Amino acid sequence: MNARERKRFLFCLGLSVAIGALMALTYVSRLPPYTAIQGQQNLFNDTFLFKTRADDQAGKVSLVHIDEKSITAFRTQYGRPFSWPRTIHAQVLRNLADAGARAVVYDVLFDAPGCPASAGPSCAEDAEFAAAIDYARGRPAGGTAVILALAGASGETVNQGQPLTFNDTIPPVPALATRATALAHIHPFPDTDGTVRRMPLITSLQGREVPALALQGAASYLRRHDKAVEGKDAGAIYFGGRPIPVDANFMAIINYQGQPSHVPGVSGPVPAASYVDAYNNTFDKGAVKDKLVFVGLTAIGFADDWQAPTSSPDTGKMSGVEVHAQTAEMILRGGYLVPQDTTSTVVAILLLSVASGFIMARFPPFVAGGITLALLLAVLVAAALYASGSVAQKDQASNFLVINSVYPAVGMFTTFIAVMLYRIVFEQAEQRATKGVMGKYLSPAVMTEVLKDPEGLKLGGEKRVMSVLFSDIRGFTSVSEKMGPQELVQFLNEYLTEMTDLVFQHEGVLDKYMGDAIMAFWGAPTDQPKHAEQACRTGFHMMRRLRELQPGWLERGLPPLNIGVGVNTGPMTAGNVGSKMRFDYTVMGDSVNLGSRLEGVNKEYGTNIIISDGTYEQVKESFTVRFLDQIAVKGKQQPTAIYELIAPKDEPDAQPPAGFMESWEQAMASYKDQRFDDARRGFQRVLEIAPEDAPARVFLERCDEMASAPPGPTWDGVFVMTHK
Repeated sequence: MNARERKRFLFCLGLSVAIGALMALTYVSRLPPYTAIQGQQNLFNDTFLFKTRADDQAGKVSLVHIDEKSITAFRTQYGRPFSWPRTIHAQVLRNLADAGARAVVYDVLFDAPGCPASAGPSCAEDAEFAAAIDYARGRPAGGTAVILALAGASGETVNQGQPLTFNDTIPPVPALATRATALAHIHPFPDTDGTVRRMPLITSLQGREVPALALQGAASYLRRHDKAVEGKDAGAIYFGGRPIPVDANFMAIINYQGQPSHVPGVSGPVPAASYVDAYNNTFDKGAVKDKLVFVGLTAIGFADDWQAPTSSPDTGKMSGVEVHAQTAEMILRGGYLVPQDTTSTVVAILLLSVASGFIMARFPPFVAGGITLALLLAVLVAAALYASGSVAQKDQASNFLVINSVYPAVGMFTTFIAVMLYRIVFEQAEQRATKGVMGKYLSPAVMTEVLKDPEGLKLGGEKRVMSVLFSDIRGFTSVSEKMGPQELVQFLNEYLTEMTDLVFQHEGVLDKYMGDAIMAFWGAPTDQPKHAEQACRTGFHMMRRLRELQPGWLERGLPPLNIGVGVNTGPMTAGNVGSKMRFDYTVMGDSVNLGSRLEGVNKEYGTNIIISDGTYEQVKESFTVRFLDQIAVKGKQQPTAIYELIAPKDEPDAQPPAGFMESWEQAMASYKDQRFDDARRGFQRVLEIAPEDAPARVFLERCDEMASAPPGPTWDGVFVMTHK
């Protein structure tokens, strides 16, 4: 190779080593990208490690679940499950003990007395349940062990090398805690996507290590009540003379036996009996005889369910009690999922990164790209086949290594991108220069400022209170699918031209186009005292102009368009953003993000223009505006008041019908006071005045839901947005 090729080879190889080392450091030190990449690894495992398997029938555990059938049976007399008399639980426990259950584990907190304090010593609820525990433990052949649940409270932390820690504990009432065979914690550990893949086999509650329900249940099943944890070290907890593989926080990967078992019409791996049948002693005794029986809620609406790797749209989430049950089955069966160790993962990251760099250095860019991507695909396919092929075996009594395939693949792909960019930048300079010339442009507003002060054209910015507008075409994907490419581009250009003219007419700065979306702002680069009003008038005139254009479009056979507009006023950073070679004048900050969110919120209420509280305060005297809601948008902690912008007050023809605003305000006042029947009648009056009013229909549905399930005195009226 000549000097140029040698230089290229050494640089590419050095770059690949550097990237591989950086990726390895990220993995070892759990730097921010780790969470995102680990999330992809989790999804990979979910797809190939679990969803390829058939349900493997549990042999040692079963469920007695408080399902919809049980709640319906007891609702009239006793209300919700948390208020059921302890005599019900006592009878169920006696029946399970008589049926020969080896151990009964409660994923239920008995943390409050069974009777109110006013009942005095005459209340026998806790005493009755305690007597049932004594009865169960005193049965012949070793009796039936009873494990009650502890919950951690306050100060949940997870530090490297330490178990999940809580500063406080929620225990059962003493009358029950002193009679139970053992106490155990109830906390599965969801990953950032909400899926439970790991179970903390021990937690630290107020400085005391407490085993998980599954681990303590398995120990009591083996009549080793006080030996749930025989010892622990880095990477293992010892149980029954064998190590259970765990991570640095003593969490085990759950080797699920299959899909959720409590879903009606779904045959899952864990035998299940209804709680009311256990109470009436009409359940299948064979399903609990010599079994480790888990008792807990599976009814929908009690927030004790989790996404599991084996969940599907058909089954939905898995109940918390079954997560514990399937974990216990894994412990008793001995088939563990072993996480790949750090050293071999780091070696794989470095090897694949260097391999990618070597290929990219030795072949032309696009040939090297094809080879690298083929190798990357081969690595992922091999990992998928390994995972799906191994777990398809019926025998799960042996451990299985869970390979970290995504992190090395990301290292390889990152190296490929970095080296490819290097080669394009330094070996195809002519193409880069051409693209650079085409991409260098400035908006008219920025150009004016540059001509005044050429030194101002540099990286940097300033913070000021401004207004930002986002608009977007509703259902643009369906519109575009009905049109040819040229017709679509022409139609979109016509629409964007009309809307952009309105932005400039009201002295706004066009920030950018995002497909069919428009972003504009007011208040920079020059001061505009009425920037909020200018932004709102732009949104109003966008809607008016759209209605004016519709007839002509329909005559030409073009589809009608509908748009959503969001306007927010608040502190933003305005300035030139980019590199020294290329930059754009734009605005940034939370206030900008909120403006974007508000545009999308229109879809929730069927509106066209939504403004924030900050904008409302500046335009309430000059615009007709109605309060819509108090919402918590995705990505923000604090709730935000939102308003629908109806029309400028100096546009009499655009005002709402007589009585509309008064009826809306009265209905909304009743809604906020939780007088949902009055609110419903109020929103119906609104619809009588304006039959097409979409927000009134939205709140009618909410009133029906709230009336049937009142939110309670702590309700703050905030509606949580779950998407952008």
